Amino acid sequence: MLVVSAAVVLTMLLHLALVSHFAHQQARKEAQLRLQQLSWQMRDSLNRVIGNAVANVRLLSELPQIRSVHDVDATRNALESLQRSVPEYAWIGVTDANGRLMASTGRLLEGAQVDARPWFQAGRNGLHASDYHPAVMLGKLLPKSSDPWRFVDVSAPLKNGKGEFVGVVGVHMSWQWVRKRAAELLTPALREYGAEVLVVRDDGMVLLGPEKLVETRIDTPSLRLAAKGETGSMSETGPGGKVYFTGYSRTGADGDPASLRWSVLVRHSEDAALAGARVLERRMIWLSVLMAALLAGSAVLLARRLTRPMDALSNAIELAAHETDAGRPAPEIPVVAGFHEAQVLSQAMRELVRSEEAHRQALETMNLQLESTVALRTAELQALLLRDVLTGLPNRRALMETLPDAMERSARSGKPCALLFLDMDGFKAVNDTHGHEEGDELLRQFGSRIAEAVRRTDTVARLAGDEFVVILENLAHLGDAEDKAQSLLASLRQPYVLKNATVSVGASVGVALHLPGDAADLEAWLARADQAMYVAKRGGKNAVALGPPAQRTAA
Repeated sequence: MLVVSAAVVLTMLLHLALVSHFAHQQARKEAQLRLQQLSWQMRDSLNRVIGNAVANVRLLSELPQIRSVHDVDATRNALESLQRSVPEYAWIGVTDANGRLMASTGRLLEGAQVDARPWFQAGRNGLHASDYHPAVMLGKLLPKSSDPWRFVDVSAPLKNGKGEFVGVVGVHMSWQWVRKRAAELLTPALREYGAEVLVVRDDGMVLLGPEKLVETRIDTPSLRLAAKGETGSMSETGPGGKVYFTGYSRTGADGDPASLRWSVLVRHSEDAALAGARVLERRMIWLSVLMAALLAGSAVLLARRLTRPMDALSNAIELAAHETDAGRPAPEIPVVAGFHEAQVLSQAMRELVRSEEAHRQALETMNLQLESTVALRTAELQALLLRDVLTGLPNRRALMETLPDAMERSARSGKPCALLFLDMDGFKAVNDTHGHEEGDELLRQFGSRIAEAVRRTDTVARLAGDEFVVILENLAHLGDAEDKAQSLLASLRQPYVLKNATVSVGASVGVALHLPGDAADLEAWLARADQAMYVAKRGGKNAVALGPPAQRTAA
């Protein structure tokens, strides 16, 4: 028993040393990992804001009222609308080809000559993001701020319909958004213990960080690694011999003028990062000493009685846990002998393992059944919602979801599309003469013949009754839609062999074109095709009529 007591004391001391060592190692790893993740988050936030600004400037450069400033008030209203939705944009302006400011938010600098400004020079050549710089012309015009105005600019060229350069649109983003995101990134606990976020330019100038470092130059190992495009975390010694844990990463993309290349450093002093681990270490020392004393005394009395049955039960529990983690059924826990408590505990564990295994199997079975049922019902509902029951073609709901996509694809590709509105001529006579079953069969064949006559990329839908709609996309010429309608009409005039009769019907076809510059109004588009169909019907049926042109977006 004395040997057992000595072994317990030595084991606790060894355990304390090992736990202390690994606690420090784990605390270091966790601190560095946390700082690396914070660096990534800050990097992603910077990239996301710059990317959103680039996308907004690209969108502005494509708006007709921005590319051609005929109405200064309308242009200014568009710029101020964007500024209200994105408060970080301190100023937005549009110039002509010579660098004269035509319109801007708040009318600031309107009429001024800005052709010498870097954002204008860079924007002439393409979409570009200009690095951090102080306010030169706007500093005296913008509202006073506790911090001096600093900007990041995004600019893009403006071109007319012939591709000729006509001006530049530029956005000045206030540096306040970077300070705000850095403040949001650090939790109050991290700020209390001195964690810092630094954003550093390629020349080593600190753009964001502690007040004493802002707009000064630094050179650290982590900064050099980040400048190479590497990401990670490390321990390094700063000025004055203070040791920091630093997470580092890099923003932007090499060779992309529309992104900014900054190094993002998030650092925390080693003493502050390991403070919790050292407190835990001191507590563990006292607890370990107390536990060692208690265990040494208790070992003399209880070791012989407790060791064997509890060791057997422990091994059985570990084996069950290992098998469960491996995805295999857990073996049964044996009922150990030795003393009453061990026997009761082993029996309870045995029943618990049985119950958990049965519960797990029941949950797995229920989950599989539920997933299968949900997938089946979802597919059935989708088919019912978007398909016409009689013809199997897309229904009106599916058509109304497809039309906006067709107009968007036309705008992106620059190619026109067309809507054919078909109304069967003579359907009522067939329905009245041969009955509804023959009429339904005629509708099925009519819809099938339309689908076979067009491309697989085109859309055929049954609108209602004997009305069908065809969407023709990626037309090479404006006359292709009318030609396709004529060939489709010739196919539809061929006889239809029904169950009890052979009939011939025709169709009145209305054609409505949608050009890339037309207003994206699907109801108006559908109405123009419907009107054209009625023109064909009033003109004697079995004919094709071309609808009026759509209202242009610029109008």
